[in-house]
Amino acid sequence: MNIAICDDNPKMVGQIENLLLSFFENDPNQFNYEAFLSGESLVEHLTNSVSSFQIYLLDVEMKSLDGFDVARAIREKDQQAIIIFITSHVELMPEAFEVNAFHYLIKPVDEIKVKQVLTKALEQLTLRKMILQFTIQKKVHTVYLGEVEYFESMKRKMIIHLKSGEEYEYYGTMKEVIDKVSPQLFTQIHNSFVINMDYVQVKSGETIVMQSGREIAITKKFNQTFQRAYRNYVLMRTK
Repeated sequence: MNIAICDDNPKMVGQIENLLLSFFENDPNQFNYEAFLSGESLVEHLTNSVSSFQIYLLDVEMKSLDGFDVARAIREKDQQAIIIFITSHVELMPEAFEVNAFHYLIKPVDEIKVKQVLTKALEQLTLRKMILQFTIQKKVHTVYLGEVEYFESMKRKMIIHLKSGEEYEYYGTMKEVIDKVSPQLFTQIHNSFVINMDYVQVKSGETIVMQSGREIAITKKFNQTFQRAYRNYVLMRTK
């Protein structure tokens, strides 16, 4: 696992490094980290490097390019990366929803809180690595559930819509899908649609807009189910 730390305060970077080393002390080979002392240096790395990070720890109040600007640059390249903001100003955090931030840490950073947030982040990454297997013309295909934006049912077939824009169509039922996916990530909003809540961009009235731009109507039958599932999804990340 690759983790990026971005803060223009070297002392804070050192503190976060020590907290990471403490968190992974039982398995230090589980992670690698790289520190950046400005938003510009991290964005430059993202632009010029093929490597990526699964978790970003971003200071919000940096000179020139702040944490939100950096997060927007990250989202242009990676919709799935976990972004955790570090800030002294909790009142700025509503803007974090615009870039689908996973969580935030308040300065001075508390070791217990850091461990709680990192534990939840690892749980989220584990959920995304779960797989789904299905058969098309006698050939078994495998996809990571974290790559699935939503499932669509059409007559006797299921269509898997991936975040990449790829689609897989196979014979199956919605019940089979619901039985296989995690309710922590997926919820049904229509007889024909199960969505990955990681990719919800906005709820507008009775419509869900996914990050791909696809608009999916929530039927009355599933409205309360969605509200409850999405509330639990958010709470799981912010407790």
